[in-house]
Amino acid sequence: MKLDILIVGGGMVGATLAWGLARRFGHWQVGIVEPARFDQSQQPSFDDRVIALSAGSVEGLETMGLWPHLKADAEAIRHIHVAERGGFGRAQIHAADHKVEALGQVIPVRAFGQVLREKLPCQWFCPDRIAHIESLDAGYQVTLASGLQLQCKLLVVADGGQSQTRKLLGIAASDKPYGQSAIIANIKTDKPHQGWAYERFTGTGPLALLPMTEGRMNLVLCVRPEEVEQTMALGNPDFAALLQQRFGWRLGAFVDIGERHCYPLHLIEAASLRAHRAVVLGNAAHSLHPIAGQGFNLGLRDVLVLLESLAPGDPGHWLGLARWEAKRQGDLGRTIATTDLLARLFTWDLTPLYLGRNAGLGLLNHLPMAKRKLAWQMLGWEN
Repeated sequence: MKLDILIVGGGMVGATLAWGLARRFGHWQVGIVEPARFDQSQQPSFDDRVIALSAGSVEGLETMGLWPHLKADAEAIRHIHVAERGGFGRAQIHAADHKVEALGQVIPVRAFGQVLREKLPCQWFCPDRIAHIESLDAGYQVTLASGLQLQCKLLVVADGGQSQTRKLLGIAASDKPYGQSAIIANIKTDKPHQGWAYERFTGTGPLALLPMTEGRMNLVLCVRPEEVEQTMALGNPDFAALLQQRFGWRLGAFVDIGERHCYPLHLIEAASLRAHRAVVLGNAAHSLHPIAGQGFNLGLRDVLVLLESLAPGDPGHWLGLARWEAKRQGDLGRTIATTDLLARLFTWDLTPLYLGRNAGLGLLNHLPMAKRKLAWQMLGWEN
């Protein structure tokens, strides 16, 4: 079977790209290879996590015609509160100060996936996976585990941080563990969140709370490897007590805690974003610490710039791919470096750093230009 574009990985980034391609290049034949059934309720890419979309990402999804299908499940972030646990320094950012309705939007990944499942106009090969790749002058011949053979002019690698397709293409990647795992759960508190998002820095890693619909919040609790088993084994009352200890009582008591999931945290960077008639994007190109909530926002910018860069006559033409890679380098470099620095800086439990972090957070609240710069980055406007 001959295709114009074959996307490997039908998760958030791969499926969003397929949507954008259908809108912008409707004459191209697009296929997606995905190892999990796309109608499977436990499809790993569309689990109980949420994504915090920057205002820039929402604008991008609007241009793709996707946001109108998502906004009913979204909750606006109108305020952000950042502090060190037990510290004197804190910073607050408010949407009204920057003349926007919201700093971002929080949407359940599963709701995002449901929209794509119902409305995505492309051919799916799932459950299936890549078994062999052969490079051709005009693209690739791909053999799937099922035995089906596909030819494509452009191969898009979007199968996650542990991408097997990236390895088959011979593209190396660095993998640096953070020595932390993220425990994810949906929770409720005594007091309504009123559109506030919170980030608390603790000695074992950050704790984030993101506002959701129906008064819920999404929890991301980062813990050390030696704490994972014990923390996951806690009953809900003891787990709630742990959250009170690490977050405090600003939202009252933690009264309802949903199912918990746990993921190890790594910084993964592909050595190259492209090969002959192939591109690597999303987590397959850069898997980040969740401390700044930049993971999907960065992957979405990969998608948006790729849609702008592809040559209309030939999706795999080297000029379009080179243009895309050049445009992505600066944004990727800045975002990865900043996120990595924050992840390491706010987990070192040393007294001088603790005092410095508190002073920095306190000072930030009184430096309008620095605060505006931070807000622009969160809004996704800088790029």
